[in-house]
Amino acid sequence: MSNENLLITFIAILAGLGLTDLIHSFHRLLRKRKVIKWHWIPLVHTFMSFQAMIIIWYNIRAELNSPLIETSLGFFIWLVPIIMILLVMLAVLPDREPDDGFDMLEWYFNQSQYYFTLLVIFICFYTLNRYVMYEHNSLWFLPILLGVVYIILIFSKNYWVHAISTLITLSFFVLNYFLQHVGYV
Repeated sequence: MSNENLLITFIAILAGLGLTDLIHSFHRLLRKRKVIKWHWIPLVHTFMSFQAMIIIWYNIRAELNSPLIETSLGFFIWLVPIIMILLVMLAVLPDREPDDGFDMLEWYFNQSQYYFTLLVIFICFYTLNRYVMYEHNSLWFLPILLGVVYIILIFSKNYWVHAISTLITLSFFVLNYFLQHVGYV
């Protein structure tokens, strides 16, 4: 088996772990839907963490063509964002919810510092990865803009800051779809 196939298998396992936990957590919430006070902000973040893993998955082929992936430093730079997005996917929805009621927005704000810190670390390593692996791409720095939003969210407990930032972040994901379609990302 070639190194490329080994690396693709490795990321498939990590992606599968994250997606499985995300789907399982969402399933548990749906089963208790009558005692849960739902809110759109944590659900949008769930969607975006799912999409982030998909984006990484579709970008993997270009990264594996980089000669840097054959070095231990290059492998580390490639691996850390994948592990970080896995941790993000594990943190975006609750592991357990009480049987007598659960407020998604309250849970979101209780976990926001941890969740957004993971995202900032992910963004730092993902940006480093893009810079090192995609030197030819002029838009390698775009994730940094998202990181600035996440740093603000680490320190804010204001509902409107989170709501507006979530919509801005969602627009970033929509922009990513557009840029991929026209071939910029």
